[in-house]
Amino acid sequence: LAVILGFFAYKELSTINKRLLLVETADDITNTILEVRRYEKNFLLYRDETSFRETKEYLAKLIGDIDNIQAEIIDEIGSGSYEALRRDIAEFDRVIDSIALNFSSQEEQASLVREAGRRIEHTLASDALQSFLVLRRYEKNIMLYRTPDSFAVFNKTYSNSGFVNRDDARRYAMLVAKLYRLYETEQKSVDGLRKTAREIQSFTENLSQKERMDIATIIKMSINLLVIALVLIIVIGTIINIKLANSIAKPIVKLERITNKINRGDFSETIEVKGRDEIASLALSFNQMELNLDNAMTSLEEIIEKLQQKQDQLVEAEKLAAVGKLAAGIAHEINNPLTSVLTFSNLMLEQCPPSDPRHEKLKLMARETNRARHIVRQLLNFGREIVINPVQININEPVSEIVDSLVAQDAFKGIELEVKLGNDLPAVSADPGQIGQVVMNMLLNAIHSIRPPGRITVSTRFSGKSVDVVFADTGKGIPEEYVHKIFDPFFTTKDSSKGTGLGLAVSYGIIKKHRGDIEVVSAPGEGTTFTVRLPVYG
Repeated sequence: LAVILGFFAYKELSTINKRLLLVETADDITNTILEVRRYEKNFLLYRDETSFRETKEYLAKLIGDIDNIQAEIIDEIGSGSYEALRRDIAEFDRVIDSIALNFSSQEEQASLVREAGRRIEHTLASDALQSFLVLRRYEKNIMLYRTPDSFAVFNKTYSNSGFVNRDDARRYAMLVAKLYRLYETEQKSVDGLRKTAREIQSFTENLSQKERMDIATIIKMSINLLVIALVLIIVIGTIINIKLANSIAKPIVKLERITNKINRGDFSETIEVKGRDEIASLALSFNQMELNLDNAMTSLEEIIEKLQQKQDQLVEAEKLAAVGKLAAGIAHEINNPLTSVLTFSNLMLEQCPPSDPRHEKLKLMARETNRARHIVRQLLNFGREIVINPVQININEPVSEIVDSLVAQDAFKGIELEVKLGNDLPAVSADPGQIGQVVMNMLLNAIHSIRPPGRITVSTRFSGKSVDVVFADTGKGIPEEYVHKIFDPFFTTKDSSKGTGLGLAVSYGIIKKHRGDIEVVSAPGEGTTFTVRLPVYG
């Protein structure tokens, strides 16, 4: 009976491999969906061909993954659910194409509206021109805000104007109405697109979660069977010892000793088989059971380790995807209002002479709005996937270029900059622009940590297996409890006016893309040293 239980426990553990295949498939599909959604948001935000092409490429990959799902996985999730998933993905593909066509139509229609407005302006003069310019301003509000209120204001102003009897004005109003209908169609399509995407994502995430729960149940059942098998072995050994104490005392004592070792997880010793009697048969069965248990426990440990690794990878992927979605969401929500504020503040600044008391306040408004837009761009850059174009370079080149461009800036006032570039350094395979970004981020981070007077030392060297760029400063240093967090997105100990906590996170991502690493050594009051390591070319 114990051997049978051990066999069933081993059989249950073997089914975990099949479950893991389903979990891996679900995780791959989930990751692909997250990429589709990321590029979908970039496309809806920027309306560029690159984002649309990336969305379509990942969508094609997703469709391929769905079409290549194995039959046993389809049986597990159900053919009805599988077909519903395929329909949702096909609907997503159709809607994203319709949105792309809508964007193209909007550009054409907007051009027609502007051209019709300009033609009417050329036919008007004096008060009539001023009245029509008011109508043009409401037309621009429709293009900017795309709300029913802005369209209603335009219609009301047009109806109350003296242009309703002009053929060219009626055509102009019809073109504006058609453009607004395109905006309405876009909003409906985007809402439907997001709903379909959420349904697809929810389905795959629920599937992955269900399979993980099933795996946990199987593992728990297998452990229970193994424990029951061990208990049965002890009970059987005890009964045999009571009935046959005089004739088989020694084998039973040995059996008990080995059983206790197995109970502690030691499978190194087996029972020596002598003869063909019941004791020998028991020894054979015991040894076989011990082997099965050893294999089962080894398989269980390996599977648990693999499952933990997959779990950690999924958590990290979901964390980065969440940050990417956060960045795209923030940009989508505040980019348009920032554009409006910046545009009108610059217009007001141009109309306000320097002698006006409001001139400095307007300059402050424009400068702070530009700063907010810069933060939005940093968020968007972090949300996008880092793409490198490596070439064979000497690391001294991008380091020198960035140092030369920064050294004359006001930020270096009261700070001594010392540059020590190594000679005869081997070449590295790297993207010069991306490495320059890392050098700039490191130098700005060092500047922000120093209260003048202070010193920053930049040096390059060859350390055998890698080419290193070392940034050492005499700043305030980093507390020990924060060192392991400095490469986390949005983590910063600086004032909000000096950064967003993305510089080191972006730099770390760039260096990892180059198969390199960044090391940090710091102590409060003693400064900080960052070492950027890049593998040697070839």
